[in-house]
Amino acid sequence: MKESELLVIVKRLIAMQNDNSRNRQKRIFEKFGIPLCDVTYIHSSKEFIFVRYRPYERFRFDDIDLVAIEVFNCLYDLENTF
Repeated sequence: MKESELLVIVKRLIAMQNDNSRNRQKRIFEKFGIPLCDVTYIHSSKEFIFVRYRPYERFRFDDIDLVAIEVFNCLYDLENTF
C-alpha cells in the first residue's frame, strides 16, 4: 500500500521542527520535478511561512496541520490540472 502523501508532508515538516542546526529551516516542495511551493520554519517564533509560487501567495501558520494541508493542496492542484 502506498504511503499517504499528507503523512509524507507532515514528516518533512516535523523534521524541520526537530532540526535545531539553524534558526530557520527551509524546504521546497515539488511535483514532477516542478517546484511549486516552499515552507520555512522559524524556531524562535515557532511559525511556518508557506509560499506558493503560482499564483504567488504567502501565509504564516503556527499550526503544522494547516501548513501541511496548504502544501498538499498545492501539490494536488498541479497533479489534477492535467
